[in-house]
Amino acid sequence: MTSQKERQKKTEENIIHALLEAGKNKTLAQISVSDITRISHINRGTFYLHYLDKNDLVNQVTKNFNDKVELILQTEMGDSMDYRYFSKDEPYPVIMNLVDLVAENKELVRFMLGTNGDPEFYPTISKELKTAILNDLKRVKGNNDFSAGIPNEYAIRLITSMIMTIIKTWVDGEGDLTNEMVAKVIMKGLYLSPYEMLGISGNMGNKKGNEKS
Repeated sequence: MTSQKERQKKTEENIIHALLEAGKNKTLAQISVSDITRISHINRGTFYLHYLDKNDLVNQVTKNFNDKVELILQTEMGDSMDYRYFSKDEPYPVIMNLVDLVAENKELVRFMLGTNGDPEFYPTISKELKTAILNDLKRVKGNNDFSAGIPNEYAIRLITSMIMTIIKTWVDGEGDLTNEMVAKVIMKGLYLSPYEMLGISGNMGNKKGNEKS
């Protein structure tokens, strides 16, 4: 026999699914409670038993996801600057766990990061990443200064943007990469230089320079 708690969870999952379905054709601002109740086949009274309004629904859904991201970043950053993981072609546990979380909530992340989604979603996750990276950098180095050649704000933005871009590219795609493969792409993004990503070695650059001289 289904318990009341299980029924409540099922209804809330149905409501969230309806929100995401509505988001395929409307922006978050355009979606109404009527859209959600129509798609989920529930009445408005049932909706209001679970949420105060649409904004309450969105706030609860995004907060639940953001809290999980924050928990992973707070508890799994210990090995996140150990080069040995990259040398063994293994993703950091924190990256693997973040990718797994995104995979479990792929439709939500796709919608929230998309043009119809919540404009605050991207900067909120980016800020959580920035805070975690800076805190761990200070733990490892004793300070949170980056390379002398790049101002700190530019360096941290490059790192967080790279991670977020890979995640967004993945959730927007056809799912041809596994979770582990995506985590490894992020690792390579962290460790490889743009020249290495382009397949251009230092020797090749020197060779071209010599040919011109």
